Amino acid sequence: MEYQALVKCTSEKKDVQFKTYKVPELKHNECLLKVNAVGICGSDLHMYDGHGGYDWVNYPLVLGHEVTGVVMKLGDDVHPSFLNKRVVVNPYKSCGICDFCRNGDTNCCDFNDYKFVKTPSEALRYGFREDGGMAEYMVVDSRNIIVIDDAVSDQVAAISEALAVSYTAVLKIPEFEKKSILVVGPGPIGLGVAAILVGSGNKEVHMLGVLEDQSRLQLAKNIGVQATFTSSNELVDDMFSGYDAIIDCSGHPTVPTEAIRLLKRGGQLVLVGINSVEFSVPMDQIVRGEIMIKGSYGITQENYKAVLQMAANPNFPFQQLVACAVPFKDSIQGFESALNKVSGKVVIEFKEEI
Repeated sequence: MEYQALVKCTSEKKDVQFKTYKVPELKHNECLLKVNAVGICGSDLHMYDGHGGYDWVNYPLVLGHEVTGVVMKLGDDVHPSFLNKRVVVNPYKSCGICDFCRNGDTNCCDFNDYKFVKTPSEALRYGFREDGGMAEYMVVDSRNIIVIDDAVSDQVAAISEALAVSYTAVLKIPEFEKKSILVVGPGPIGLGVAAILVGSGNKEVHMLGVLEDQSRLQLAKNIGVQATFTSSNELVDDMFSGYDAIIDCSGHPTVPTEAIRLLKRGGQLVLVGINSVEFSVPMDQIVRGEIMIKGSYGITQENYKAVLQMAANPNFPFQQLVACAVPFKDSIQGFESALNKVSGKVVIEFKEEI
């Protein structure tokens, strides 16, 4: 059986094509998905637009790691209960035996190969080192699928991996439901962070963006963020008493220094946005303020399952984070919309064959 896939052919800018593939014979541990929807991630945009920092990616590559679909066929060793189930795909194929895997930190798995330079973990496979899900069909290791509740729409399922990235960052903050938290950067991950905090009952969620982020900041207000700002000067007044935590999803190198000013003593700065540029922070302020700085990257299987439970709960405003959906044949249009910083996530739907 043949199917169509969206392929990034080389590292060159916008070098993508629809190509025809043939469904291979399944290995004993694999299953075949009929893809229903795929979210466009920031990393997909970077690869599509030929940005640097992705020399570890294998081309040609079927893009897409935020995937939902229906299990159509099973390998010999896959439990028959998976057949015809709606599922999502965890893009991390961890080794299962290293210290990180044994502790549940599968997003840190490097197959026991220590890295002096911290590239994305070797476990990150689908849509990066192996073909992803921007295709009519996808072959997946059965250990990487998670069955989803009927209450979770295909569109929300298609952005759920990104929401799991947001949740992994939120979990860095103990008792996050009770803390005053500033989210910096109203892109998809930042909006996901805000939606999780709001859905969890946090009443002290603020968001900081820039002047060009007005529509995204309005979306933040729509999902329940208490206050939004376009400059840190706006949030400092006579009543300002600092934040318990700041989650930076922008990756701007000025954020860490400014965050230290805005955090309470004992506060936490969680860095989610990525930038290879170096930054400096005043050591005395970190020490005297007992400030903690943490990085957050990727997802774990357990975090992903927790997000899917949230997605079935109407208290979490995840559907509002879907900015638009485009048919598979218009995938390039979807990429261009995402590049133009549409408010929320762009989803590719497979309701029609191309």
